[in-house]
Amino acid sequence: MSEPLTHDRFNQAVIAHLPVAMEAQDALSKVVDLGAHYQADIGAARLEIGGRPLSVVLLGTVSKQSNTWLWSWANQGFAPDSPAIAPVRGVAAKAQQWGLWELAEPVFGLDGVVDTGLGAGASVALVVAPLVGAVGMYGADYGAGIAYFGIVDPACPRPRADAVTFPRRILTAVDLIPGHARSQILTYAAVHDLQVKGVGTSSLEVHLPPQDVIVVDFDELDRPVRFGGTMQPRG
Repeated sequence: MSEPLTHDRFNQAVIAHLPVAMEAQDALSKVVDLGAHYQADIGAARLEIGGRPLSVVLLGTVSKQSNTWLWSWANQGFAPDSPAIAPVRGVAAKAQQWGLWELAEPVFGLDGVVDTGLGAGASVALVVAPLVGAVGMYGADYGAGIAYFGIVDPACPRPRADAVTFPRRILTAVDLIPGHARSQILTYAAVHDLQVKGVGTSSLEVHLPPQDVIVVDFDELDRPVRFGGTMQPRG
């Protein structure tokens, strides 16, 4: 008899991606007012937020009644080859590689998915957004549910990793959900293609452009207790 599926591994991915996700949402908020009125044209792969048009993909939708996530490629109301849907179809192929069964399941319940403050559906969207080249996500409430869009517009490029903001990105995530700083640093480095070196078991050395090095020291409980290193002079 097979064991029931849980969201444990997916929740680990959500927490590990927190610094990346929070950075992306911060970048998006500088382009548009995330609280403004929206209009969606899924056929044109476009979302207008506060009158600002943005190119998007539709990641999926959440039903308020059943509290389930439905992938856009599994929604019979949309053409699977349309520009807003087709890029999301490739996410399912990563399910086995990442060990995240949710990526390939057409519809699944959100009970047990960790909520980092924006709802469990947003947790799914924030993990998936980078997989389709999206910077940030937008949750569009349409009454019966919420549609989650990934922003793929050139007006919102992915922020560059920077030694000045890097500690703040990590510490903000640690304050929200403590106990996962090491995985959050490694995930942030992987997304930004940064070199990371382990210094014994108590430190991580992160290399950031142009030639900065940040050393993160951990205590016996694997909590980050100091950010040090070297930074090049700024102009």
